[in-house]
Amino acid sequence: MVIIPYIVLAAVAALFFAVSYFIICGFPMKRRKAEEMENGVEEKKGLPDLEKEKKPPVHKAAPVDDATRIIPVKPKRPAPVRFDEEEEEKTKVFTRKDFGESKARDAFSAASTGSPFPPEKEPHVFTSAPDLTSLEEYFVRHFLNRYGAVSSTVEQDTRRVTQHLIEGLHMKNREAVDTLTHIMVQEAMQNAQRTYVMMPTPTVLEMVTDAFSDVARGSRSDTKTILAYDALKAMPRMEESEFHALALLLIFHYSRNTDNVDAEHLRKYAEKYITPFLYKLPDEYTGYQQLEYLHCVSLANKDIPFGQVLHESYPLIFAFRGCMKSELASVYSAWPEGTLVPSLYNSYIKPAAVDESTLAGLFDDMGLDDEVTRRSILALVESRPVNYDRKEMGYILSKVSPDLEKLQNIWDNSMIRRSSLTLMGMYIAKICIRETIGEDFDLSHWM
Repeated sequence: MVIIPYIVLAAVAALFFAVSYFIICGFPMKRRKAEEMENGVEEKKGLPDLEKEKKPPVHKAAPVDDATRIIPVKPKRPAPVRFDEEEEEKTKVFTRKDFGESKARDAFSAASTGSPFPPEKEPHVFTSAPDLTSLEEYFVRHFLNRYGAVSSTVEQDTRRVTQHLIEGLHMKNREAVDTLTHIMVQEAMQNAQRTYVMMPTPTVLEMVTDAFSDVARGSRSDTKTILAYDALKAMPRMEESEFHALALLLIFHYSRNTDNVDAEHLRKYAEKYITPFLYKLPDEYTGYQQLEYLHCVSLANKDIPFGQVLHESYPLIFAFRGCMKSELASVYSAWPEGTLVPSLYNSYIKPAAVDESTLAGLFDDMGLDDEVTRRSILALVESRPVNYDRKEMGYILSKVSPDLEKLQNIWDNSMIRRSSLTLMGMYIAKICIRETIGEDFDLSHWM
């Protein structure tokens, strides 16, 4: 009987926990139904309405009979043709007839298909020695036919230069014909014609004639012939101003006039060698850049002013002031007339020489053989050196010749101050100087 109260107490506790569980968690059946209802709503929202969409038509399969289907078998690939390598390597001989048939077949094909490019005309082949007059006419026609339209002036210039080129060879008819039919000579003639037609001046006419004659008369292995040939190729792309720039570079960088011992001789020198080339010179960088592109000059990064060039070319004239007359008389008293000239600096005088080599020649002409006296005179002449100063040089040049002063301004303010000639530039400058002032420069030292 004592156990009953404990059993009742345990039952009450179990009932309490059961009621608490149902209150908190709910009944299992109701919770399951609620979850199913929520899941159904979500599925309806996420899925498309299949009822509203049209169902695709169902294709019924075609009835298949029990007959056996026959599939055609692909034909076998033909076996590759094997060439006999030994037969292919053998030399095959074609006759003239084969080439003629091939050419006629190609011409017929081009004509039948309506090709815009008709077969090229055959070159003019001489079966016998042509006449020089007809050959000259052929060269004129060939040059003019290379262009779409030409004026009567171009035709006249072409005839003039062609005739002048042939006459400049100074050859007999037979020799001239043999020379003019050479391919290299004909290319040189076309470049000479083009140069003169673009610059129809008397100087250019003589320049191209000189270059063409060097090509026609020279050997292909000769440096002069190659330079003349390349010069004629470059000259059509140049201007007369560029010819003048090359000429001045050759005159001052690669030559020296030993007569320029005083102001009077320098003035005459400027009139002959400078004035003809001074009126037209390239003043832009592009002009000298083109000369470098045509392999006529080489442009350096170092400036060489015009006064510095004179210092190096004529040191006893521009690099030393000179000495007093009494000083020279104290060393050697028997100076012949004309051997002493006024200096460009103040009231000094100096021997009539431009450098040490010409001074030694002057001593030989004077009959002065004593080495001690010769060395004493040289030391006295070089006792007053002059450092280069552009303003002072400009003042001295203005007193000698206005053209020298003008050349200094042009030289120092253009790219000619950085230019040095190549072999081809020397050649073009040589023929330009020869045909402009009649002075022929010897370039054998560089060729």
